[in-house]
Amino acid sequence: MLVCDTLRRKMSRTSTTSLLAGLSGVLLVAVGMGACSAAGDNETPGGSGAGAGSGNPTSSSSGIFDNTTGGNQNGGSFGGEVCGASTFANLVPASILVLLDKSGSMSGGDGEPNKWNPTRQALIAMMNGADNELSMGLLPFPKGDFNDNAAALCFLNPAAAGCAELIADGGCQDVAVNPAVGVAPLHDSREQITSWLNGASPKGNTPTLVALQRAYQMMRNVNAFGERYVLLMTDGEPTLALQNVPGIPPANLECKTEADIEAEALAAANGSPPVKTFVIGAPGSEGASDLLSQIAINGQTQRSPTCSAAAGDCHYQIGTSGFQQELEAVLNEIAGKVSDCVFEIPQGTAEVDPTLVNVVLETASGTTETYRDTSHQSGWDYTDASQTKIQLHGETCEAYQAEEGAKVNIILGCKTVIQ
Repeated sequence: MLVCDTLRRKMSRTSTTSLLAGLSGVLLVAVGMGACSAAGDNETPGGSGAGAGSGNPTSSSSGIFDNTTGGNQNGGSFGGEVCGASTFANLVPASILVLLDKSGSMSGGDGEPNKWNPTRQALIAMMNGADNELSMGLLPFPKGDFNDNAAALCFLNPAAAGCAELIADGGCQDVAVNPAVGVAPLHDSREQITSWLNGASPKGNTPTLVALQRAYQMMRNVNAFGERYVLLMTDGEPTLALQNVPGIPPANLECKTEADIEAEALAAANGSPPVKTFVIGAPGSEGASDLLSQIAINGQTQRSPTCSAAAGDCHYQIGTSGFQQELEAVLNEIAGKVSDCVFEIPQGTAEVDPTLVNVVLETASGTTETYRDTSHQSGWDYTDASQTKIQLHGETCEAYQAEEGAKVNIILGCKTVIQ
């Protein structure tokens, strides 16, 4: 008989009444340990209705939570293995730094709509409805210190005094080293962000590379225990380095290339701590859709497993019709992805074996054992290489979100069932 130590963690779905309210829901963590025994390991969930390789959650009648006394759950199981007890703790909310493009094109003109006012209004509306414990900050870019007019004149007379430096810079370093509003719970940061948005106006170029670099560094320095995100909102193609262009001196050198921008997002997502990147493209950014989608892919937030950078459908592209309403809907979708369906694996005195983790969804209709699905079509998977958090995907996440009181149970000690 196989004997294994197990932990089980129980989480109750909390009400999400606003765009980002779910980001600070209650997480119930099992820290109890016990012994379990079974006839042996297998790769197929046990109980009636279990089907190996289906890729979908499968109902189980294996007797999960047969015995309940007070706050402890005893007699749990997965795939035929009987598992131990649980107690409860809390989830910390995610932290998001909004990296907001305030380049001159955000004001519209030349056939393009004004994106600044709808963006400002959508962000304010989102914050007003969000949970007070959501941590949010703001880094607008560019900072606005670069002299665009002087740089433009320099292209007419590159030999003029100071022009070599202006042309080479190109505004690529025109990004603040500190956020306009630091990442903090909205009960502290909401009023400051709103005040900044109401008093600012668009101006300057689009130094996306340096903006991302500084945003990632800020998020790495945030004192947070939950997931860390940068939300890039931009309306145009980034300013890039110009080299070997006939008739034009080397310019915008610190802006570098699209490949450098993509690499920065990948390094942040794989870093320690990992910082992931959501991307929203406003009208005017369509020409950079492949780049923006690749940033989302590298930032581990692509919209679906079948999207592609070539198709430009891995990020959130906003159209000109109903811009503000569509933006609010996108913010709501992003909120769902980073809140209700992300859970931290309980860590005890012994290191958790990521090959001995399973997930059970409990709703009013019964318990459902789920597969680990690395394609993210359904079931669950680890959020990143650290393998310390899991995220529900597809119909599993939808089923959890759909029912008030639904519970997610992370069971440790039984062989992970993989699609």
